[in-house]
Amino acid sequence: MPEKVVEGNRKSRRPRRDSRPRLSGRSQLDIRNRYPRQKISVNFDARLRLFIYRHLIAKCRAPSIAEMARHFKSQKHLDVALQPLCASHAFVLQENGDLWRAAPFSAVPTAFPVKVGNRSYYGNCIWDALGIPAMLGQNARIDASCGCCNLEMLLKVRNGRLLGSKGIIHIAVPARDWYKDIVFT
Repeated sequence: MPEKVVEGNRKSRRPRRDSRPRLSGRSQLDIRNRYPRQKISVNFDARLRLFIYRHLIAKCRAPSIAEMARHFKSQKHLDVALQPLCASHAFVLQENGDLWRAAPFSAVPTAFPVKVGNRSYYGNCIWDALGIPAMLGQNARIDASCGCCNLEMLLKVRNGRLLGSKGIIHIAVPARDWYKDIVFT
């Protein structure tokens, strides 16, 4: 059992419920009504998805909406292409329109930092944090802390396996309710 107590529970550093980031003020309905999905190819959606993940992996941060629009030379097509990506819940936008999540990566700092080689990423939860080394096919170190007692919980992934034989992941919100309030979940 780890003996080191993490100073200031990482979870307690999260903003209070009323000050959490608001997700997409540009709702999927707004985007759908503004630009009908005609003439936007599935190829563009796939290219956008690949651009986001490649940028995130290479630069350890999500691209901004402005960077995506510059890359694709089209804000209109970008807005339309983000609609199905967000509808799948793999991508979630912040109120300002920038990415908040590109599963399993968090675009904002969280209590689940993941170190892969000399690169650092964040997962939105422990499940996503474990998904990052799985997605990248790399070894990783995840510096989490216990949500109830603040004990340091260092997790190591080597050769696709979580090291150690003990541990419990507690998921407090039923899966059917995750996207009712994804920031809380």
